[in-house]
Amino acid sequence: MNHRNTRPRYAENQLLTLPVTPEEKTRLREKAEVIGVSLSEYARSKIFGGRPIIPRTDEWTIRELRRMGGLLKHHFLTLREAKVSEEFLLLHEKLLHTITKKIDAIGAANHDREEDQI
Repeated sequence: MNHRNTRPRYAENQLLTLPVTPEEKTRLREKAEVIGVSLSEYARSKIFGGRPIIPRTDEWTIRELRRMGGLLKHHFLTLREAKVSEEFLLLHEKLLHTITKKIDAIGAANHDREEDQI
């Protein structure tokens, strides 16, 4: 039987107490809120590592850019079949490369942000 949630049930979780100053707790809460995760999830990601947490606005932006790129790629194939000018095809190709670079830049910025927080 497949279970969707692979994390232990709450009753099985262990509680970890970590003394922090009020300012540190405020900073941790603010960072977790900006990223859009719980304080516990943020703390676990910082302690145990794993995939960088990407702010939800960046996730949405990347998803939208990928959607646009997919539509342009489909449009690009249609234009090729229609035998449009080479200049127009190059323009579309540049646009696809620009979208790819923007996705990479957002991902790199998030990675740098995570590295700064370690």
